[in-house]
Amino acid sequence: MKGAGRKAGRAGAQPVDSADAAAATVTAAAAAAAVGAAAAGPVPAGMSLACHGVTFSYEEGREAVPAVRDVGFELAAGGSLALLGASGAGKSTLLQLVRGLDEPEAGAVDLDGVEPGGEGYPALRREVGLVFQIPELQLFAPSAREDVAFGPRRLRWSEERVAEAVSAALELVGLPEDKFGDRHPYALSGGEQRRLALAGVLAMKPRLLLLDEPFVSLDPVTRRQLAEILGRLKDAGVTIILATHDVDLAWALCDEMLVLCDGVVAASGAWEHGAAATDLLVRNRLREPQLVELWRRLGRDLATAPRTAAEAAEALA
Repeated sequence: MKGAGRKAGRAGAQPVDSADAAAATVTAAAAAAAVGAAAAGPVPAGMSLACHGVTFSYEEGREAVPAVRDVGFELAAGGSLALLGASGAGKSTLLQLVRGLDEPEAGAVDLDGVEPGGEGYPALRREVGLVFQIPELQLFAPSAREDVAFGPRRLRWSEERVAEAVSAALELVGLPEDKFGDRHPYALSGGEQRRLALAGVLAMKPRLLLLDEPFVSLDPVTRRQLAEILGRLKDAGVTIILATHDVDLAWALCDEMLVLCDGVVAASGAWEHGAAATDLLVRNRLREPQLVELWRRLGRDLATAPRTAAEAAEALA
């Protein structure tokens, strides 16, 4: 049993733990270049992940409150997983356990096939990036440039490499360094703060990117822009776990899904669209993705349901 989990801040001075995400418009070519340049080299292969019977409880007074219980799943390198469930289901706790901010009281989290305590495990943990829900609690440096540089410097990168990573990450999230580098994080808008928080993670060139409700309170344009950036990261080979209540964006971005219910895995694996799968989503205060529902109403094969509006328009043209 562990104490209260960490929900904010660069907990324990972990350099890869920045806050929530958003993005601005950036061309596909610029985004690809920025992802690659963020660590002065090509984009690395994604990291595989395996959770084996992961269990964790919080302390509330003298009582143990279970948060996640016997959670097990695997995600291949370069895979994308939507972590779904009602509020309080254990999604944030599971992300913190994967990142290593808390240790499970039972079970284990394997990274790239390496068990905790195995050779190279600490280095693998440093290649896991976690983006929290509340950006204001993640940003602390006197300038956007310095905030993004914090993580790379903790890894003892050369100043030249740090500068390249900072510039590329800021460009990728639509905060070009020449315009935003000297600005104080708290002088930015809420959406800009989320972009900055994501830049702080991307500068570390994570192979496994964990995002905790990144679309909350974002306007439609910013939501679309963030989805585009996450899509590019997915295409570049980064392994992604997206905790969200937005089933439409989850369907668009993630090839697999895992539903948590009261800390227990209710379903996992490839998306399914039968009556039982839809009922499971509803029981967990979710719903069927709108494009899947559209395909159902049109009497079309649900196995061909489009992931995006553009795919739907093309199929119906």
